[in-house]
Amino acid sequence: MRTIQISFLFLFALCVQVHAQKSNVSKPKHVVKLGITPIFVGEILPSYEYIFTDKFGLEAGIGFLTENYLDQFIKESNFGNTRLMKIGPSFLIGARYYPFRRADYLYCKGELKYRKYKEVYQEISGSGNTETIDEYERKVIPRVGLGYQLYLDKHFLFDMSANIGLNFIKDFQFGSNAPIKNTKLHFGLGFKFAYAF
Repeated sequence: MRTIQISFLFLFALCVQVHAQKSNVSKPKHVVKLGITPIFVGEILPSYEYIFTDKFGLEAGIGFLTENYLDQFIKESNFGNTRLMKIGPSFLIGARYYPFRRADYLYCKGELKYRKYKEVYQEISGSGNTETIDEYERKVIPRVGLGYQLYLDKHFLFDMSANIGLNFIKDFQFGSNAPIKNTKLHFGLGFKFAYAF
C-alpha cells in the first residue's frame, strides 16, 4: 500500500511539473492586431505587439488614412465637390504594462499616435484653369489608457481599451496663410481584433 502511495505522489509531481513547463511554453510573445473603431475616422492601422517579460510589452503600427467619416458626419461642409481625398500616413508606438498575467486580462498603456489627413482643394480660376492646393490636418496624440483582453480561444482575442490624452492639431486649408495650430482633449475607445502566438 505504501508503495502505491509513493508511486502516486511521484506521478502527481511529474504531471504538475509537465503542466508547468507546458504553460510556460504556451505564453504568447507576439500579438498581431487590427483596430476596428479607427475605421470610423478613416484609419486602417495594423499593429504588432512584442511581449518582453511577463509584465511589459511594446506595440508599434503603421497604416494609412482615408476620409474621416465621423468628422464628415458631424460637420457640414460646403466644399464637398471641390476637395479630393488623398491617402495619408498613420503611425502608432506604445508600451503596455500587464499587472496580473502575461498578455492577458487588464493592462495599462501609454502610446503616441500620429495621423495626417490629406486633401487637394481644386478651384477654377478666372482664366478657366484649375488651381490645386494641397491641404492637410496633422494630429499628434499622446495618450494613456486602460484595457482588457478577452481571449476567444487560445490564439484569437478582442483587445478593448479606453484612452485619454491630448490632441495636437496642425491644420492647413485653402485661404490660410499659415497652418492653424490647436490643442484639444482626446477621449477614445479602442476595439481591436487580434491573434496571439
